Amino acid sequence: MPHKKKHGQDRNPGGVSISAQSTTLTEKPKRGRRTIPDNFLLGTRNAWAALLEESWPEIGWPLLRTRDRRNSTIEDVRKAFEPVKEKPHNSGLATAFYDKSSESANPSVIRKNRLHVGKLDAEIHQTQVKRDECQRSCQEVEAALKEPNPGDADAIKDEGRRRLQRLLQLEDNLKKLQSERDILDIKVRNQEAYVSRSELLNYLHSGRYAINPQNLANALAGVPWMKWRQSFTRCSAMPFNQPRLDYSVFEAMSDVWRRRSDEFEEAPVEFFRAGLLKLSKKLGYTRQFLCEHWHDLKLAIEECWQSKHDPTSIPFVITSTFMRNVTRQKGPAERILAERDKLEG
Repeated sequence: MPHKKKHGQDRNPGGVSISAQSTTLTEKPKRGRRTIPDNFLLGTRNAWAALLEESWPEIGWPLLRTRDRRNSTIEDVRKAFEPVKEKPHNSGLATAFYDKSSESANPSVIRKNRLHVGKLDAEIHQTQVKRDECQRSCQEVEAALKEPNPGDADAIKDEGRRRLQRLLQLEDNLKKLQSERDILDIKVRNQEAYVSRSELLNYLHSGRYAINPQNLANALAGVPWMKWRQSFTRCSAMPFNQPRLDYSVFEAMSDVWRRRSDEFEEAPVEFFRAGLLKLSKKLGYTRQFLCEHWHDLKLAIEECWQSKHDPTSIPFVITSTFMRNVTRQKGPAERILAERDKLEG
């Protein structure tokens, strides 16, 4: 069973492996109507976990700093999430967290406004159907008037004018409905941004649970339609997929870094090399990946040491730089060096 986290715990990512920390909530779920089906919540939670794991080397450290500053705001949350915009697998799930606009609201207001948007969508669809039918009826009048010596031409023209007036009225109604819908949709998106960031900030400041992708995914899956506690409660027992490589690499770097006993003036390349070879072979592909790309990792360590960083942030910075090095295109000379520098372990 899980244990509640005290303030101050889990603040060093170089401590116990983050994936080993419990993510299960001990509170009993609150009673009441479930506004989001479990299968939808599970899909959203797993999508959040994948996106957060991929983004963790860039956003993990800013989120930890946001948690530690008691006067941090939803603007700090927004800034922390900005790197997610550039992630290749970003489907827009986190848009509410990094868009600049926001408007004060609560989940109840958002639900009502979203329902209203849905009703407007239905009304727009119905009006479009009527407009299309009216267009066809106007075309029918035009076709009738093109016939040689149409009977009752005056009556047909009068009917054509009536149908055209009806068409113009429907098109005017459609424009008004679409404008109302677009304005309300922007308003709701801004409200969702405010609630989403506020709920995440409340979670960070609660100090109850470790800050890692799985816990955050549990907390954010139902946001902004429910509070983070309710989302956490419902998602905590749901199974997770295997973590993404980016996060597995981060955990490996954290595991190596927490074993340090000295401060380093120069880039600790040999320290990481020795630590990497000591990693358990149970890590499987993650360990193999690091050994095969040791050249890229060595360059990342050296680049990291060119700037001064908070010691706690080192695993984040190295992992982010390393994954960038791995994916960038290399010339023949660098490919040869990379092949030469592979570690055998």
